[in-house]
Amino acid sequence: MNAEIEKFLLDRGADIVRFADISALSAAQTQGFAGAVLFAVALSRKFVLAMADDVPAESDEFAEKEHACDALADRLAEYIMQSGYRALSQSEASNGRNGRFDGATRSSALPHKTVALLAGLGYIGKNNLLVTEEYGCALSMCTVLTDAPVRAETRAPLPSKCGACDVCAGVCPTGAIRGRAWTPEGGRNAVVDVFKCTCALKCMVHCPWTLRYAKRTNA
Repeated sequence: MNAEIEKFLLDRGADIVRFADISALSAAQTQGFAGAVLFAVALSRKFVLAMADDVPAESDEFAEKEHACDALADRLAEYIMQSGYRALSQSEASNGRNGRFDGATRSSALPHKTVALLAGLGYIGKNNLLVTEEYGCALSMCTVLTDAPVRAETRAPLPSKCGACDVCAGVCPTGAIRGRAWTPEGGRNAVVDVFKCTCALKCMVHCPWTLRYAKRTNA
């Protein structure tokens, strides 16, 4: 069923599709599902460079693609269920309805980044964003949990490639980024104060890997 789901997503605008085995995670995270489908849509190079140069954007492309990913996750869950299997969209609306987002801690039961790590898509940077070699951080992502017979695997989290780079901490307008490397033990709170974050996207667009995608540098 991998090829069928992949085609469904790619035909509707996804740039990346991955399948992850989440069976080793807690029941609170998985809700009894063993597999997860993660997909991502890349932000345009034009938008990345405009944000990096503080040029007013024609539209809020990031918000638009976040909403589009949410809608596509809902559609994929419906598609899988119509095929006779169980599925749970992890869109913002679905997580809200199902009590899978905690507003007090600003955390979801199973973050998309966790699934992306298990799928071997990238690593978590000092900005607490998923960093991929192809797109840097310039991605919108969403996930669908399912018991459909998809071929999935679990991979060890990729080590950080941030090294001594702390560009994201330097450009964060609110000082939310602590400048520390992410580790499974420390998790999100060790690298960022989410209550200070205003989603200015500076840490995303100034990441050397994102700028490499946008062809600004060869980092």
